[in-house]
Amino acid sequence: MQCPGRNLDAIRCNQLLDVAEKLIDEQGVVSFRFAQIAKGAGCSTNTLYKYFESKEDVLVCLFLRNTTSSQIPVFIDENPDLNIREQAVLPILFTFEVVKRSPIFNILRVVAINSMFWQLASSEKVEILRSRVNLFWSRVKSPLEEAVKKGELKATSLEIDDLSQALYFFLAGATSSFESRLMDEQYFIANDDVGYRHISRLMNHYQWREPITREMMQSLSGQISVFLDKSRGNIRSCDSCLAIGKCFDCRKE
Repeated sequence: MQCPGRNLDAIRCNQLLDVAEKLIDEQGVVSFRFAQIAKGAGCSTNTLYKYFESKEDVLVCLFLRNTTSSQIPVFIDENPDLNIREQAVLPILFTFEVVKRSPIFNILRVVAINSMFWQLASSEKVEILRSRVNLFWSRVKSPLEEAVKKGELKATSLEIDDLSQALYFFLAGATSSFESRLMDEQYFIANDDVGYRHISRLMNHYQWREPITREMMQSLSGQISVFLDKSRGNIRSCDSCLAIGKCFDCRKE
């Protein structure tokens, strides 16, 4: 199921996704039914099937239009003076700030990347999902490689791989635990200082010319917070999602 190519189709697609997101917020991912989207949007089921093959297609698209990969490039453009250390922790801190504001984002993240769901989506949506997951991975790894080139970080290629995976796995575990609310505070404390401490410990295990500090991360989180409060909703669209995909494809060529 291909993404809309015309402006009117993109507007209708966004309307359907808005309804689906509201249904998930009210009923949960499991309980809401595919046909409810058409009813909530005031259209026929035939119109719904024009844009989505299944509930799984909808869930993947909702994740794609909410993903931080669509927002981080805009933040970087608006903050061109970020140093390489700030860029290195940006994907992690950005995701934390998004999750704080939109719990549904984390639900969509967990569901969309679960193979039991995404394998049931249309092949076109799956390919976009793959590219977006890899794009986020590159946003974690590329600043570390750039830091080595600039002499800001001493690390081998293998160490860069290790650090990238450590950051990615920490992020996945922390956000999942934050959303589940199952852990008692004695096992999991969801506050920024604890997160900064974990990130700095992971980062500063390697040789940075200047250490990754709590103060730097706190300041960057503040910038991200202002950005999200200002632009939330302007970025979450089919157009933005498609534009990010095109940029990533061009960069690979």
